[in-house]
Amino acid sequence: KVNSHGLADPSRLQEARARWLGEHAVQESKLARISRPGKVAGGTSELARRTCDAGK
Repeated sequence: KVNSHGLADPSRLQEARARWLGEHAVQESKLARISRPGKVAGGTSELARRTCDAGK
């Protein structure tokens, strides 16, 4: 029964965990951006946009 869900597969579990951590990090950065002053928020979002474009 566990195998049918793919939870017993270590590589799949690691992939799921990595995805969850990635989403969690995005949520944290969004919260941090909101709680900071506008100038800093604009700078961080622009920096993030630049790094995303560089990644592609």
